[in-house]
Amino acid sequence: MSLRNIGKNILAIFIGITISFVLLEGLLRIFQPIEYRVKGNKITLPRDKKYQIINDKTDKLDKVISISWNHMGFRGEMPSRNFPEYLSIIAIGGSTTECTLISDGKTWCDILANKLKSRFSPVWLNNGGLNGATTFGHIIFMEDYLVKIRPKVILFLDGANDIGLMAPWEYEQQHFKKPLTGWLASGWEKLIDESEVLGYALNFYRYSKAKRMGLTHPILNFPHLKHVEIPPEKEQASLREHQEKYLKAYAQRLNRLIELCRDNGIEPVFITQPTVFGDLIDPATGTDLAKAESWGWNGKVLWEILELYNDVVRTSAAQHHVYMIDLAKEMPKNTKYYYDTYHFTNAGCQRVAEIIDKHLEPFLAEKYPQYTVKNLASTH
Repeated sequence: MSLRNIGKNILAIFIGITISFVLLEGLLRIFQPIEYRVKGNKITLPRDKKYQIINDKTDKLDKVISISWNHMGFRGEMPSRNFPEYLSIIAIGGSTTECTLISDGKTWCDILANKLKSRFSPVWLNNGGLNGATTFGHIIFMEDYLVKIRPKVILFLDGANDIGLMAPWEYEQQHFKKPLTGWLASGWEKLIDESEVLGYALNFYRYSKAKRMGLTHPILNFPHLKHVEIPPEKEQASLREHQEKYLKAYAQRLNRLIELCRDNGIEPVFITQPTVFGDLIDPATGTDLAKAESWGWNGKVLWEILELYNDVVRTSAAQHHVYMIDLAKEMPKNTKYYYDTYHFTNAGCQRVAEIIDKHLEPFLAEKYPQYTVKNLASTH
């Protein structure tokens, strides 16, 4: 084949790809089959959105799952006009805070809000959880959104998404790490922000990466999970790797969240991250949760690794005098409360809310006595 013909073929292919790209770009601007929270390097909150998800996989969740976000992009009721007068609370974290497959009114934040309303007034609690978010993302979220709202209290439920994380996810990198500089970086970021096709491609890549890491939401059949034996030397090597490579940076990010809160008159409350897995037999199904496979480890090793990160939360809270609720220790390891490694069922959300309420109520009563119903009644 002559060079001229090769050139014609390459040109034809280029023109075909260009036309296809333009047509797909136009189609996605008219109709978006999948809505995503992150476009390029920006977090986009789902304002005034409502969804229904049909569940035919498990009776631990509603058959029809109804989810909505308010005008602020949070789950919960909108604040009133006299918002500064409220005992305002926002919970932030990943999907275990957002409760991605839990209907409105049944998330642990919703249940907790109703419990607090019986003892404090006026009180407002919203769910600012974001599926897949890490402490890197929380820092961005704080800087871009929450310091402007300035709730009185922020509940942080962290740990799972930060395991093995030294660098931020792609959408968090512009605040912490810029692999590209100069006109090339700004040009690429602008292109990603403007193009629906590239935005979808990047988010499909992120989803596939999260799926490989076990961070999506499969409904696990616990009795059918494969059993994995981890040799003691491999177990100890895994623990050392996390201790040496990841924990110090995790502590620094937690400390930054504390700093951001206190610089803006916000009271932080830390909550440790539970998991169903550990060194025990599941009371509901008889599954050996120590040997069941999870994230390439077994349940025993996964729990030991997660506890390293929970210990960082405990230490940071003690050092900086931050109130902490040790949900990881108190949440029962029972598969009736979980539909996968970390995510809570309807019953799980009820139990989480009860545990958090038990500890949060006396803390709030001491910190903000003017909002207690008892004190309010005595002043009238």
